[in-house]
Amino acid sequence: MVGKGITPPGRHRQRERFARAVDAHPGAEPADAAEFADELAVVALLREAAVTAGPDEAARARMRARVLGAAEPPPTKLDLVVRERRGGARGRLAVALAAALCLVFSLAGMSLLLSRDALPGDALYGVKRTAESASLGLTFDEESKGYKRLEFAAARVAEIETLVDRYRDSGGGPLGGYLTALTDFDADAAAGSRVLAALGSNSDQRALDDLRDWAGAQADRLEGLRPSLPAEAADRAGTSLDLLRRIGERASALRARGDCGPVTSGRVDEIGPLPADAGCVPPSVDPNVPQSASPPVPTATTAVVPTTSGQAPAPTSAPDERQPRTTTPPTTPPAPTTTTGGPLLPLPTLTLPSLPLPGLGG
Repeated sequence: MVGKGITPPGRHRQRERFARAVDAHPGAEPADAAEFADELAVVALLREAAVTAGPDEAARARMRARVLGAAEPPPTKLDLVVRERRGGARGRLAVALAAALCLVFSLAGMSLLLSRDALPGDALYGVKRTAESASLGLTFDEESKGYKRLEFAAARVAEIETLVDRYRDSGGGPLGGYLTALTDFDADAAAGSRVLAALGSNSDQRALDDLRDWAGAQADRLEGLRPSLPAEAADRAGTSLDLLRRIGERASALRARGDCGPVTSGRVDEIGPLPADAGCVPPSVDPNVPQSASPPVPTATTAVVPTTSGQAPAPTSAPDERQPRTTTPPTTPPAPTTTTGGPLLPLPTLTLPSLPLPGLGG
């Protein structure tokens, strides 16, 4: 009998023959294949079902990606093509924008360069005036702004000179250019005068001298150009000359009151503060401010020296005790002159003996 749990030898040999038949082992006998034909057919069906029913490689990749946490599936060829086209479009757009900015800056720089010689009536004259306004806006000191205004006004006179030279043989040139230059000249001259006149009346009087000299120089230039201008422009130049005359007189009036107490009256017009109408009063001295004074000179006291001749005693000066004594013998002091209510009488001069003074120790 075979014990419990022990496979009989015959059954064991049967299992080995079935395994060799399933694996198609070279040592398998044809008799085994014939014996296990039904079992081998079932094994073949199972193998075929396992091959056909299993997931393909793409399915395995998707399941692996989902298990590992990748939510997005791998890109396809269509996705790669779309992404490449989008990247190319963005790159071309960036290049186009950069080229447009470079072109704008280049045109702006060329316009500023060409507008330096622009005259009133030219296409680039507005660009020139815009550049001047920008430079004035970047100036933060009031004194510098005032001088820059005068510089712009002088440039308008130079433009009028250029217009006269250009159209000297053609009847004077366009009237609008002259009128525009004169209008801009008046605006800049008045603005510069307001700033410098206020500065000169408050602190720096040199600004008043500069303003007066500038007004005189520009008046001479305009007066020399006036015969060459068209009739209407010449009449309009008279207004500018009157403005320059007023600026020069205002600067001189404020300069004359530089040492007076009230320099200005507190009122302001288009060319600056108005000078005060009151008389010139020196500025008051503040008692709280120490004034410089020379040190006091010590005075000598007079002493009467008795004489034995019965004449009037002659006063002599006693040395001031506050001054240090020296060993040099004193000389004969001159007789002081005393002013009284009666007639002046001459006093005799006495010669006193020289007495040595003892020196101070230390």
